[in-house]
Amino acid sequence: MILSYLMLAIIVFIAALVQSTSGFGFGIIFMAIMPLILPYKECNVLTLATVLCLQVYTVIKFRRHINYRMVIVPAIAALIFGSIGVHLMISMSGTAMNFVLGIFLWVLAFYLIFLASRVHLKKNPITGFFAGSFGGFMDGMFAIGGPPMVAYFDSVMNDPMEYQATLQLYFMITTVNVLFNNIICGNFTAKLVAPLSISIVCCLVGTTLGMHFTQKISMKLVRKLAYTVMLLAGAYHIIKGFIG
Repeated sequence: MILSYLMLAIIVFIAALVQSTSGFGFGIIFMAIMPLILPYKECNVLTLATVLCLQVYTVIKFRRHINYRMVIVPAIAALIFGSIGVHLMISMSGTAMNFVLGIFLWVLAFYLIFLASRVHLKKNPITGFFAGSFGGFMDGMFAIGGPPMVAYFDSVMNDPMEYQATLQLYFMITTVNVLFNNIICGNFTAKLVAPLSISIVCCLVGTTLGMHFTQKISMKLVRKLAYTVMLLAGAYHIIKGFIG
């Protein structure tokens, strides 16, 4: 148990560093590694509850830069499909979820490495709806719903402050929705209080240091390490899914 908590603290700290320097990535790092240590559904709740604290802090800090109109359509779509994702995740066995998570991590890593920089989406409600739908479903299933909305907002916003503030508001809304669905489905239990407390503290420390050292950290190195972790963890989850 002590070793699990120590690993949790280290992983959350690293994930928070990535999130605070790039705007997203906490869920990717956390969900790539932690299901190797704790049950999948517990990891899903832990990452949602932890990152929510970070999102609330960011939204409050940058509230004057939020473009509320840009959030409405994607958020509505994400609320619908996020709920569907949670209930589908709950209905699947641990073995099946390991396999699906492994495939998802490989596909996501491929997208981030080869395609993300080439994707440029158009600013219209239909694109926003589909980006929110896909992101919400991913958030419900894997607690990793960032890439679709990052691609959309990055394509339609030129002001980095507006982009960061609006993106975090969207994330906060979808995280509350997915976390609420997990709670009513019984995935949040008393035994998660201790690891959640550790996770929140380490997240705050990692975020504070990340914001302080943003200019000194090589984002290329951070991304390469994140992609490597995703590919290795994905391979492990696929093998574990096959073996059962």
